[in-house]
Amino acid sequence: MTEADETFVNSALKELAQQLKEAPIQLSISVKRLASEPDLVRKVKGVLNKTNDQSCGFSYYVAKILGILSCHVGVGQPFTHMRLLVYCHKDSQVSKGALREKPSALWGATCSPLAAVYEPNNKFAIWHEALHLLGLDECYDENTLRRKCKSKTCVMQYEPPLGVDENWPSRLCDNLCGRQKRKLQNLANKVAKVEKGKRSS
Repeated sequence: MTEADETFVNSALKELAQQLKEAPIQLSISVKRLASEPDLVRKVKGVLNKTNDQSCGFSYYVAKILGILSCHVGVGQPFTHMRLLVYCHKDSQVSKGALREKPSALWGATCSPLAAVYEPNNKFAIWHEALHLLGLDECYDENTLRRKCKSKTCVMQYEPPLGVDENWPSRLCDNLCGRQKRKLQNLANKVAKVEKGKRSS
């Protein structure tokens, strides 16, 4: 990943995190780079860059990376709360594995708690896969790829709507259908209750 790629991904994720904090969702998440964990980065890259597993699907790479994460000490939070978004090239084995399992996964794939985005400079793909990590599901029929919700600009549809530029989406709440907003609000309420319980104990 180039420095420009890293800047683009970090900017997209920070923008998403900031918008999740705002009303009406009010969900606080932290976005951290793995660069401060060089041993973890080396192990994850070792899996992503493997070239001898030509027939493996995305779930194979997910299992390998989850094994690394669950054994890693020092990330700073319990593994059960971690979510990892990997930004990789289309020719990486993880993206090829995702496309083998699901040929329609042209930009990215998620199998929580891991998401992979392999479409360069595409904020839609980053937000879409990151929101899967928070529990949102697809707003399209997986057989026909047609939008299921009424929102023409829902970020959980299969692809960006016609006529939008590369900066789309810009306002999260304007680009989510009501069902997906409620899911995030429910998650925010659960997180708030957990935090309240921690403070009172």
